[in-house]
Amino acid sequence: MFVTAVQDPYQDLSRSVHIATLAQDRNNNFNLIRLLAATAVIFSHSYALSGHGEGEPLLRWTNGATHFGMLGVTLFFVISGFLVSRSFTARGTIVAFAAARILRIYPALIAAALFAAAVAGAFSAVPWHDFLLDPQTLRFVATDGIGWRIEFFLPGAFDQNPVPRAVNGSLWTIPVELRMYVGCAIAGVLTLLARRTLFNAVFVAGVTLFAVRPDWFVFVSYVPDSAQLALSFAIGAFAWINRDWIPLSLLAAATALLVLAINPGDIIRGPVFVVLVAYTLLTVALHPGVRFASFNRLGDYSYGLYLYAYPIQQALVHAQPGIGSWALFAEASVLTLAAAMCSWHGIEKPALALKSRFSEFDR
Repeated sequence: MFVTAVQDPYQDLSRSVHIATLAQDRNNNFNLIRLLAATAVIFSHSYALSGHGEGEPLLRWTNGATHFGMLGVTLFFVISGFLVSRSFTARGTIVAFAAARILRIYPALIAAALFAAAVAGAFSAVPWHDFLLDPQTLRFVATDGIGWRIEFFLPGAFDQNPVPRAVNGSLWTIPVELRMYVGCAIAGVLTLLARRTLFNAVFVAGVTLFAVRPDWFVFVSYVPDSAQLALSFAIGAFAWINRDWIPLSLLAAATALLVLAINPGDIIRGPVFVVLVAYTLLTVALHPGVRFASFNRLGDYSYGLYLYAYPIQQALVHAQPGIGSWALFAEASVLTLAAAMCSWHGIEKPALALKSRFSEFDR
C-alpha cells in the first residue's frame, strides 16, 4: 500500500527533494528493490541453467549488451555503495564498521557454502564418503565461506546439466563486494567520507583514470564485469557523500528510464547506463511518492535469495531434465524464498542483532 499522508509536503510528485532530506530514516524501498534485484538474478539464471541463455528477454532486447542478472547485481552494488558509506559515517570507527560488515556477510555466507556443498553432494555421481573427503570439497567450503575468492565446482556435481559442474555461480560478485568494503574502510580512515570536496576530487580522478585505463580496474581477475560493479558501488557512495546536493525527482527518474529504453548511442554498454540506473534506483528507494510503507516489516530476504538460488536451480534442472526456463524460475523462486526466510529469521537477523555489542566503539 502506498503511503497516503497528504500532509507530507514531499508527496507533491512534481517536487525535487535532496537525498539528505529523504534519507533521514529507514522508511524506504531498499529492501524491496534488493528483493526484486535478487529475483531478477534468479530469472536470468533460469534461462542460462535450463540451456536457453540466448533467449533471456533483456539480453535479446539489448542485443547482448546486458541481461537481468547483470542489472540485478548493478542495483545491489549501487545500494551497497550508498548504505555502506553511510554506515561508516554513522559508526565512525573502523572496528564498529568492520563488525557490522562481518555480521551482515559472513553468517549467511558460511551457511550458504555448507548448503551448496550438501545439495551438490546429494546430486553428485561421487559416493558421499569420497565426496566429503575430496580436497576439492574441503577447499570449496573453506574458500567460499571466506569469500575473498570463490570456488564454483564440486566433484561429480551436476555433470549432465546444461551448465555442467557449476554449483554456486551467483557468488562471483562476493569477492568484488568485499574489496569494495575494504576500499570504503580505507576511504573512511583517510577521512575521505567526511570531506566532500576531497572525496569528489578522488572520485573524478578515479572515473577519469577508469575511462583511460579500464584494464587497471579489474578487481578480481576471473570477473570481467568487476569494473562495472566497482563503478556502481562508487556511484552509490558518491550519492551518499553528496546527499545535500543531489535532488531526487520522479520526473527526472522517469526521464532516465525513458533514455534507458531508447538507448541512444548504445549507452547501455557504457558508464552512463550505471549513472541512470543509480539515479532511478535512489529515487524509487527514497521518494515518498512511491514508498511502500509496510514492506520492511517482512524482513530482508534478498541476500538469502541470492546465496541459495543457484544450487537449488541446478538441483531442479538435474531432477527434471528438459525443464523450461519459466518453470524453473517458478519452482526455484518458491523453494529459494523458503530458504531465504529461514536464513533471515534463523541466521541473518540474529547475527545483525549482535551489532549493538560494538556500539562502544562508535564515536
